[in-house]
Order: sequence, then structure tokens, then C-alpha cells
Amino acid sequence: MLAALLLAWLGGPLFAEDLFDRYQRWSPRKIVETRVHIVRIDAESLRRIGPWPWPRAYLAQLTNRLQAAGARAVAFDILFAEADPSDPSRFVRVFPTLSAGARAEIGALPLPDEAFGSALWELQAVVARAGVAAGGVDGNALSSADAARLRIDARFTGTAPQDLPSFPLAAANVAALEFNAHGQGLINGEPDADGVTRRVPMVARVAGRPTAGLALELVRVGTGASNIVLDSSGGVVRALGVGRYRVPVGPGGRARLHFGTLLASAETSAAAIVDPVAPLPDLRGKLVIVGPASIGLGDVRTTPLGTSEFGVRIHAQAVDALLTGGWLTRPRWALAAEWATGSALALLAVLLFPRLRGWAIGAVPLLIVLLVGVASWGAFAAAQLLLDPLRPLVIGGAAAVAVAAAAFVETGRSARQLREVAFARAGEMKAAREIQLAMLPHRTAFEGLDPRLDLDAHIEPAQQIGGDLYDAFALPDGRVVFLVGDVTGKGTPAALFMAVSKALAHSRLRRGEPSLEIIVAALNDELAINSVVEVTLLCGILDLGTGQLDLVNAGHENPWVVRAGGEVAELAMAGGLPLCTISGATYPLEHARLEPGDGLVVITDGVREAQDAHGQFFGSDRTHVVLAGWHADEAARTLTARLAATVRDFEAGAPPSDDLTVLALRWHGR
Repeated sequence: MLAALLLAWLGGPLFAEDLFDRYQRWSPRKIVETRVHIVRIDAESLRRIGPWPWPRAYLAQLTNRLQAAGARAVAFDILFAEADPSDPSRFVRVFPTLSAGARAEIGALPLPDEAFGSALWELQAVVARAGVAAGGVDGNALSSADAARLRIDARFTGTAPQDLPSFPLAAANVAALEFNAHGQGLINGEPDADGVTRRVPMVARVAGRPTAGLALELVRVGTGASNIVLDSSGGVVRALGVGRYRVPVGPGGRARLHFGTLLASAETSAAAIVDPVAPLPDLRGKLVIVGPASIGLGDVRTTPLGTSEFGVRIHAQAVDALLTGGWLTRPRWALAAEWATGSALALLAVLLFPRLRGWAIGAVPLLIVLLVGVASWGAFAAAQLLLDPLRPLVIGGAAAVAVAAAAFVETGRSARQLREVAFARAGEMKAAREIQLAMLPHRTAFEGLDPRLDLDAHIEPAQQIGGDLYDAFALPDGRVVFLVGDVTGKGTPAALFMAVSKALAHSRLRRGEPSLEIIVAALNDELAINSVVEVTLLCGILDLGTGQLDLVNAGHENPWVVRAGGEVAELAMAGGLPLCTISGATYPLEHARLEPGDGLVVITDGVREAQDAHGQFFGSDRTHVVLAGWHADEAARTLTARLAATVRDFEAGAPPSDDLTVLALRWHGR
């Protein structure tokens, strides 16, 4: 019980994360239209413009074209920590032998970073910034003093609690871009411990000062807001507000995103924007994010939808969620509600479970699991709330196990007494099984029936004592009688009734009464007296001179005919009711004919209804395959042994569901 409570406290969230991911896959967020637009630096862009990084002149052109398309604001999900490689001053240093005139002309060229910075200012751009931990390996990280002097345009109101992630260092852009930007957004976003990105960072401390995440800062700049409101309580940030928009956040200032799929129309390749002759998309009022969307540029994340997604698309979904509401929330009362529900289930287990009987023992717990699961799913689908169904079920289940354990201890003495009785009866059962099998003819008794006939029978009881029966014997007139039956039930009662049934059938058939159907009807009337079980029976007489078969089927499996040429067919019979069903039942006499070399196989339902560990049945198709392999030159004993072994191999150690009996005969002809 203590271990279960510990699992509910510590392990519940681990399992719940996977369950909540499944919820997202079952019901992803529906995004039918959006105010955010992605400009992809994709494979097409790299092919047409050139490898990354591009000259800042191209990026300035891209930014100006976005402004011409009507974009409200733009954010770059890229750090520009190094000066533009195409800076003219670098070119002059690389080629010191240039003439003074060439140097002057090159020096008069506009600086690309300044041109890009001017474009950023005109479009109200947000540049990326990354917090760097102490001892980080980022060679572009500024010192703590320099990071503390970086400009932060967003003003925060409210108290920034201590649970926010804190980075003493920062990686920023070149000065010309930082100076002209209207906002700065963090692009730090580590996945969860299992490598799945579920949350988007909204705020963190960099060099001691709160800094907004990229998505939040783009919304602030794009909506003209100046302040970001920190809604904190209990030393934890609960929500962030920017203008009229609000986003719930969890520990560490991260918001849990309800993932969906952006429309294809919400993305454009950067190649199409930079191209001066290409028609511009309509971006009026849109918030644009420019970022890498090529495998070669990295930033690929695994999401709860089970897909690999580019980081720029995750930022874009976060912007859309800020504007339209697409956050998953774990309310403050969730933990208390889960424990209260678990306690109620535990109390229910103590009061109700000892009173359950029969089908209710399994049905009631299943109903409780379904109700708790449906409630959790309903909260997610209707209100985007994350309520863990596993924690209350673990608590309630632990109580149910404790109740069951107490009941087990209470009945321990009775169980020991039953075991003692069982040990005593084991010897009796073994002896009874030996007697029961002795009542059936040994297979060697069939070897000398007639040289024109090869007949064998094989039985394997499901329990120590079974209810299947078989028999075969020759009549004085050159005919052979055979029968296979199955008594409902197992154990000693079935075995005893089997012995009675077999003895009566043998006696009546040996009397030479005129017709097989009359014999079976009379046998039914005798057995039906005070009987509480039923017997299925297939009885047949084969004329060894002609191959004529007379058959009566009393609710038994149909026999199979295996022709000398290898064809196999189930012999469809009309048949009648099982013996002992009603007194006075009648049974039709049915006929078939065997040609020389043909065989007949009679089985009980322990063959086709045999099951493996997964509940699959052996079935007719597998039976057909085995029978089709019985060649005309093979003995009947070979077939019975092969069919029984194939069934046991199929069960692969699973307990037999019923007795298995096979009777096979092959008529060689006159």
C-alpha cells in the first residue's frame, strides 16, 4: 500500500505525460486560420539563394519585402552573433594589395548589417537572444556584465519569482541589429527529459533581468503593448499577460502548448520573398516568424504528436495560441482533486468490493476505470485541462489489492485445508483416470479388425479425467462399426457418464438391430433418464465390401473425408440434437461412399476449438492443412499422432480448453 502511494505521488506524472501526449494525438488543436505566418529558410531557399549564412543584404531585402507585403511585425528565430561575412571592410583586409582607389570605392559601400538593421527598425522586428549557463560552451556568449547591459524593450510589471530559469550569460546579435530591434525574444527551449518538446519558454532571467520568450515578445511588439504582466502567487508564475492576451504558465515560466498543424497557406519559402519578381503573399496584419526549416540547419524537435517538427513552427504555433487560446492547463486544484478522487475510490474499495460476486467482480472495477478515464478525457477535449486519471486509479487500486489481501489472509486456513484435501484426492484422480482410459479400447485392438481397413484412435483428456469416448469393432457380416462422442463437462462425473454411454452404445450396436438411426434414438431414450449432461455422438457403419457408409450425427462435429488423391472435404451432415437433450428425439440416417484408398477422420471439438495464449483458435483451416498432408501410403496412426501434436504445438503450453480425440480410418478396397 505504501509503495502504491509513493508511486501515485512520484510516478503518476511520468505515466501521465505519455497519456496526455496520446490525448493530443487523438485530438490535436484545430487551426483553421491564423494571424501568424512562417517564412522558411528551407532547402529551396538554400538552393536558389545559396548556403547559409546569407549576406545580410539578402536579409535586408527579405525584411523590406515583408514590410511591402503588409506584415505587422517580424521575429527572426536566428542569432546573428557574427558580423556579416560580406562586410566590405573584411574584403579589404583579405586583399591588402588593392589599389587605394579600389579601397576607397569598397569602403564607400553601405554596411550590410546597418542596412539589415534599418530594415528591422522599419518593420518592428524582434531579434533572437539566448541565455547561456555559467560554463556554457557558446563562444559567442557575452560576459555577465555585458549581458546585464543588453537592452530589453519589454517592461515587466509584477514580481518575478525565484522559480524562473536564470542564465548569467547571454548570446546576442551584432550591435547594429540589437540597436534597431523593437524587441528581444529568448529562443531557449530545452525538451523534457524524454526528449519531447511539450512546453514553450515564455519568460526567464538573463543576467538577473526578466526576458520574454520569442513568441511572447512578437505578440507584444505586434500588438503595440509595452508591458508584460507577471501574475505570480506562492513564489511561482501562474500566468503572463500582454495587452488583452493571457497565457497560463507552469513551473519555470513555460507554457504547455496544445499542438496542431498549421495550414500550408501559413508558410512561404524565403526564396519566394527575396525574389524581386515573385508575387508577394498577402501578409496584411500578420505576425511573421523567419527561421530555419531544413534538416541541414538543425533545430528539429519531437512533439507530442509523434512527429519531428522544426522549431520555427513550434514558435509559430505558440504565437497563434497566444492570440487565439491554445494552451493546456493543469489547474492548481488538480492534485487535490486527484487525491480526493483516489481516496473516494479507496473507501469504495473497502466498503463495496468485499460484497461483489460473480461478474460484478470484474465489471465494477472496469466501470470505475472507464468513468475516471472518460472524465479525464472530457476535461481535455472540452476545456484543455490536464487531469491525471492514473493517480486516483493507483490509489483506489492499492486499496482494492489491500482488501483482497486481507480476504486472502482471512481464508488462508480454509485454503490450507482445501490443499490437504486436494492432495488426498490427487491419488484418487490418478487412479480414476487409469480406470477411465481402461474403459476405452486400446489402439492396438484395431490392428486386426480387417486387412481391408486401417483404423486408429487417439485421445488426450484436458484434465486428469475427461469426457470423450470412442469405439470400433467388426460385425459378423463384414461391416465395421465406429463411434466418437463427447460428454459435456470434465472430471469424474463426465468420465463416469462417458463410460455408461460407451457401454450402452457398444451393447446396442453389437445386437445387430435393424437400423443405425433406430439404435441411436433408443440410446438417447435410455441415457436421457435422469441425465444432467449431454452427449454428442457420431456413429457410423462401413461396409468393407462396397465402401458404403451409414452415418448418424447427434450434435457432433462433422467428419472429414480424405480422398486417395489428396482432396479433403468436410462431410456436411443434417444431424440431430445431442443425446440426452430431449427424450423421443429422432435422428436421420445419412449416407456417403468411400472409394478404395479414401479415408475418414472424426474429431471432437478439442481440435478446432484449441486456443493459443492469445485466444486464437486452431480452427478448420489448420485442420484442413494437416488432413491434406495424410498421404494414401501413410498409416492412420501417423495422422492421429500428427494432428494431436500439431494442436499441442499451436497451444504452445496454453492449457487445453477441451478433451482432444481423433479417429481415423482408411479403406483399402475389396
